[in-house]
Amino acid sequence: MFELVVVLYQMTYLESSTITSLNKLLASETFPEIKKILIFDNSKQVNEPEGLDRRFNYHHSPSNVGLAQAYNYALSQCSDETDWLVTLDQDTILTKEYLQELIKTSLESAEATAAIAPVIKDQKQQISPVRSDTLRPLHSTLPQGNQTYSQDIMVINSATALRVSFLQEIGGYNLDFPLDYLDHWLSWEIFIKKKQISILSQKLHHQLSVLNYAEQMNFSRYQAILSAERRYYSFYNTQLLSQYQRQLFLRGCKQILTGNFNYGKITFKFLIAGGDNGDKNTKANQ
Repeated sequence: MFELVVVLYQMTYLESSTITSLNKLLASETFPEIKKILIFDNSKQVNEPEGLDRRFNYHHSPSNVGLAQAYNYALSQCSDETDWLVTLDQDTILTKEYLQELIKTSLESAEATAAIAPVIKDQKQQISPVRSDTLRPLHSTLPQGNQTYSQDIMVINSATALRVSFLQEIGGYNLDFPLDYLDHWLSWEIFIKKKQISILSQKLHHQLSVLNYAEQMNFSRYQAILSAERRYYSFYNTQLLSQYQRQLFLRGCKQILTGNFNYGKITFKFLIAGGDNGDKNTKANQ
């Protein structure tokens, strides 16, 4: 049995390609394996859905709590019969073929399989899965679909199905990563626990904001990403920490040389001082 959670932020359910594509699929094919879809709305205004499949439920958060708390709320609402929780962003286009393969793979998967994920593309660029043993995952040989991995890959949150018993075993999603790098941490945690990630052959499309500074990024978001990635490499995937520090320096140089002066200044400030007010971003300071 599956339960799904779609997290919204400053977007209505009618504007969400995830919700509209999923609702269209449920109207044309029953998919009885899907028992409930939770819409977790982080937007300022309440916007109760109308005209959706009866399995959609709506929850409005009075403040923007990000993804980790939203996913943990969905996990806490799962019934005892639910085997898999599928986490979804608001702008992933779902397909019938993806749902069919996901359900089929879940029935055939070994107990060691903690996650099942599709191949995700942003336009022509594969953004998930990618390798997690390098800081240049888009410039490395990319993991392939229709494979099961026991190490060294990362899958993004959207459209990934997590085994509920595994999530309960690890205490849910890590609140150290309310939004950014939550997917990196979860993939790392799966392999630390000696579990596996199965990759489907199906491909979905999703827009990833970090691929485009000028159009999809702002300074506060970039600072949040810097904070999260530093925390991840400092306290979790520590074997890449020295490489990360070097890459941060090179990133700042490239930003300045390509005219992204304000982003370059933020990068170097973070590299030298650890962020605003000299915060070194240690666990003691969080």
